[in-house]
Amino acid sequence: MNKSTLVAKATLHTFVKWSKWYTAMFIGIFLVIVVLLNHLSTYDWSLLQGYLQSTRIFFLILGLMSMRGFLEYFVSNGVTRKDYFKGMASASARLAIVMTIAGLILHGLERLVYFVAGWELSHTWPFMEQSLFIQTVAMLSTFFLFYLLGWFISAGYYKFNPYAGFGMVMLCVAVVIVHNRFWGLDVPDPVVTWSDGLASSPFLSILLTAAFIAGLLWLLRQMTKNMEITA
Repeated sequence: MNKSTLVAKATLHTFVKWSKWYTAMFIGIFLVIVVLLNHLSTYDWSLLQGYLQSTRIFFLILGLMSMRGFLEYFVSNGVTRKDYFKGMASASARLAIVMTIAGLILHGLERLVYFVAGWELSHTWPFMEQSLFIQTVAMLSTFFLFYLLGWFISAGYYKFNPYAGFGMVMLCVAVVIVHNRFWGLDVPDPVVTWSDGLASSPFLSILLTAAFIAGLLWLLRQMTKNMEITA
């Protein structure tokens, strides 16, 4: 077994442990919200919407944590920077798949519970009306993209000065805005309509996201290739 595979397995094991705690807390908080808001007859929020929004922040945080501690640990144990990069990218991609499947299962259970209870599930978020394929691709790409954005920001601050790091944060904000607009993940309002995003061209949304991910992976590889370990 090569070192990049060992890095991926070790990192994925750690990420999965954190993900279990995160998912348990998310479900607990969501159940409280559902009970309270249904009691008040004001519930207009779906589990899928909450899961996607909070889980992408979870992935962003994982990315931010993937630079200093993980890099220094693996390099100090004889892992090359190339194997570190390949292992971290592989682990995050696998976790994105796992968390996407978990999100779809939770959304299916939510629909079942609402059907059995006779409640009406909110459809104020147009994304819920899209096909299972589109929801899956959007969730998977969003989770992986947000991980890479967090990793990119962390690498920028680690390798360069704070000013360069802040510039990378601004670049990542722009990427998120464009990505959300094309996938229709923005909060619906009278100005930004669904037809401005995914409904106009699913292929373009997938192509754009793939370009963002490929670009970030290339930049991260260049940044970590000869990165010095700082004390």
